[in-house]
Amino acid sequence: MGNPVRIGGFFSSFDTESVIAQLTQARQSVLLKLDSQGRSADQKKATLSTIQGKFTALMAKLTALLSQNSVTGKTATVTGTGVAAAAGPNAALGTFAVDVLKLASTTQASGSSITTPIDAASPMDKSNFGTIPSSGSFTISTATGGLQKFTIGGTVAQTATLLNASNFAIAPTAGAYTIATATGGSATLTLNPATQTLADVVTAINGTTVGVTASITSDTNGRANILTLTSAQGNITLGGVGDTSNLWTATNLTASAAGPTRASLNPFTKMMSLDQVISEINGSAIGVTASITNDANGKANLISLSSVSGAINLGNAGDTSNFLTATSLIASPAGTTRVSTQPMARLNVSAKMDTAAFNGGVPAAGSHTVTINGVSIAYNAATDSLLDFMGRVNSSAAGVSLRYDSQTDSVKMQQVKTGSLAVTLADDGTGGNLLAKLGLIAATQTLGANAEYKIDGGAAQFSPTNTVTSNGTTVTLSAVTTPGTPASVVVAQDSTTAVANVKAFVTEFNAVLAAIDAATKADGSKTANKSGTLSGDSSLRVLRSNLRGIMTSTGLNIGGTITTMSQVGLSFGAVGSALGTTNTLQFDETKFKDALTNDPASVQSVLSAIKFSATLAPAGTGSITGITGTYAGNAAGTYQITDNGLGTLTSVFTPTSGAAAISTTATVLAGGTDATLIPGMTLNINAVLAAGTHTITVSPSSQSVVQRIKEFVDLQAGLGGVLQKRQDTYTAVTKSLDARKLQIQAHIDAEMSTLRKKFARMEQAQARAQGIQSQLTQTMNRMNVKQQ
Repeated sequence: MGNPVRIGGFFSSFDTESVIAQLTQARQSVLLKLDSQGRSADQKKATLSTIQGKFTALMAKLTALLSQNSVTGKTATVTGTGVAAAAGPNAALGTFAVDVLKLASTTQASGSSITTPIDAASPMDKSNFGTIPSSGSFTISTATGGLQKFTIGGTVAQTATLLNASNFAIAPTAGAYTIATATGGSATLTLNPATQTLADVVTAINGTTVGVTASITSDTNGRANILTLTSAQGNITLGGVGDTSNLWTATNLTASAAGPTRASLNPFTKMMSLDQVISEINGSAIGVTASITNDANGKANLISLSSVSGAINLGNAGDTSNFLTATSLIASPAGTTRVSTQPMARLNVSAKMDTAAFNGGVPAAGSHTVTINGVSIAYNAATDSLLDFMGRVNSSAAGVSLRYDSQTDSVKMQQVKTGSLAVTLADDGTGGNLLAKLGLIAATQTLGANAEYKIDGGAAQFSPTNTVTSNGTTVTLSAVTTPGTPASVVVAQDSTTAVANVKAFVTEFNAVLAAIDAATKADGSKTANKSGTLSGDSSLRVLRSNLRGIMTSTGLNIGGTITTMSQVGLSFGAVGSALGTTNTLQFDETKFKDALTNDPASVQSVLSAIKFSATLAPAGTGSITGITGTYAGNAAGTYQITDNGLGTLTSVFTPTSGAAAISTTATVLAGGTDATLIPGMTLNINAVLAAGTHTITVSPSSQSVVQRIKEFVDLQAGLGGVLQKRQDTYTAVTKSLDARKLQIQAHIDAEMSTLRKKFARMEQAQARAQGIQSQLTQTMNRMNVKQQ
């Protein structure tokens, strides 16, 4: 908006902005009316949305009630042990006894021991331990021989042995290596493992002029296996650009802390062997003899400790090595003799099979398959671990479970299904040998057993599984029962769930009525009027009336002795009820339970019965000559079928509820049939194909009262239903009003802009007039002066 225009002189009392403001306000009165109309449309839309939400909540309860077993469920209560039971909807009411004589079991087998025995002469981190012993200390004591701490770690460095045959953990390589100090300069030496010993290396370093002294010192266990460098010329620098030998890495010096002294971070020698540990135990003064003995598979895989000085005690709070755990000694029974409780050597099931320590060598190389129960499972020893293979078997359709048992060092196999079922096993015919290597092909299978049980003391019955059925009740056998003390199963009507389902339905039904009543309420008060947003809306009142009418109507061809909801305790009050007491749906729980007890099938029918029939309209112009079968769809509606005369039929099903249409296409042959277009129906095709159309109408042939309510609710509140369409109408009204408001406001703004321009021109004209008047006055004054 521009600056206000004030007209002086003759118009000095004329406030143009006030005039424009008043004119604008007068023009905008129509906008206020449109605003009011918009708010009213929004409120009505919101009210309809609320009612639709209530219908949606009702639909959820309807869905639960419409289940074919929503009120005819049964409960099964078990007294005793060994049995669990669940009653189906068709279970016979009453009590029966179950004796469990034998449980069904699975077929099982155990493969052979698959791991190479412990290599006692090799370093323990390379000798096939299932759990590698860690460096540190462990303790053994005896009752009268005292306590001895043993240490595990690197062996003593072999200083006089050629480097290529010494006990370095990382073999030194030939080439140049450099050493320097801060003030002593740099020296590059040459290493030749085939001609030099560790002592030669020490001598060579000490012979340089950089001021470094090298020596072999002891680790924390007192074994000489640390290379220590000491400088008299400041900080030591190891390695240079031209180095080609790995000496500093092989001696664990590379990562040592910078300074005038540098030492191996940890022993550079190979780890002790199990034989060396055993030798140290046997050489101690505690009176214990250690030896390696055979496990149950005849492999040298156990350590045996024998004492001549009383009971052996293992471990101490100060121990830092897991040796006693890794050798499975710690859990052995106390006494003068203690033996590993399981083999020390165990296959690493996570390692690739071509690197795992399989007894007798790794499985055959390459891609292979095994066949278990007719199912083929692939593997490759280079890319799969044993764990990978077992997982693949366990997740396959072979129906077999495999697991590695570290106690027996074997793969256990179990048939998933119970009963006397043998497992069929085979390696492939292209060299694959994994099942044979695991010992499973030659393993003796212990066949599973069938379950044996009695019902009400009758003859023994057998089942391949522990789940059996008796008169509609599923019984799960879990333990053999005590002879003469069978488990008792009582099957009764589940009225609790049924009542809960009906109560939930009644609550939501009444919520819908209440929402419609609140929306259409008419209040004649002139002050504080509390009429509903949609007061006087006849369509909602009709909707409410129709909903009540369906509730009080009779089911369509539902059969049984019960055809109305009032017969199961659902009504709007007894005949003759006081005015105002019949506005809501009432639930007589006692009457409902009595009906459920006397005739549960009829109660279920009046709630959920539904059948549809499909009818082919006559005078179709396409190739369909007739239809047969029983319609298997779940909604009423119309199938409009278009026939191109060339064997292609396109069907568009439009549900009565207003839900989205569904299109399906089928190809037919002259004189043939089609069973794909209409669920459950077979279309007969004429011997001569013809282009045209057909209409098949689907309508209920049997329909319960609650099914009718569902159909009505679908039509009113479902996707694309009446309530949604009404909301869409109000949305369109609001958009139209907004567009009109913008148009009118633009017109008002244009008009006021024109007025401002006119008022500005008036001001300019007045200013010119005043200027002329001023000039005339001056001229007359000058003339008067001359005349005087």
